[in-house]
This record gives sequence, structure tokens and C-alpha cells, in this order.
Amino acid sequence: MPEKLSFWSSLAEHWRIARTLRGLQIHFYPEKCTGVWQCYEVCPIGCWTPDREARKAIFHDGYRCIACGACVLQCPEGAIELTV
Repeated sequence: MPEKLSFWSSLAEHWRIARTLRGLQIHFYPEKCTGVWQCYEVCPIGCWTPDREARKAIFHDGYRCIACGACVLQCPEGAIELTV
């Protein structure tokens, strides 16, 4: 039977998860990008811009990125990763 979590052990687990999430970053591989721009369409912060001439997305203002992962899920080419 699993060990019953106490308030303190639950709080410690919460902090461990929060520290991990704060360390997540977007890594973009522009050579894989084919200009579908779904990343641009779903980003709630506006960290992506379409470059229509080059048919590529441009990731900018990474310091504003909240690492929600929406762009990762929408990229059909696997050009975006969310890593620690």
C-alpha cells in the first residue's frame, strides 16, 4: 500500500516539481522548420514571428517564454523541444 503523504511531504514534492518547471526552456532547431507557423499561432506570449520569405519561424524574446509547451505540441516537424 502506498505511503500516505503528509502536508510536509506534499509541500516538498510541490516545490520539487516547481523547481523543475522553472528550469524548462524552449530549444528551437530552425533547420527543421518548414514554416507551418503553428508555434506562432498558439504562443500565448508572442515569442514567435513568421518569416514568410524564408518560410521559417523566428523564436525571439526567449526570456519572456513561460515554457508552456504549446508550440512544442503544435510543431509538426519536431523543430521545437522543451528541455531542462
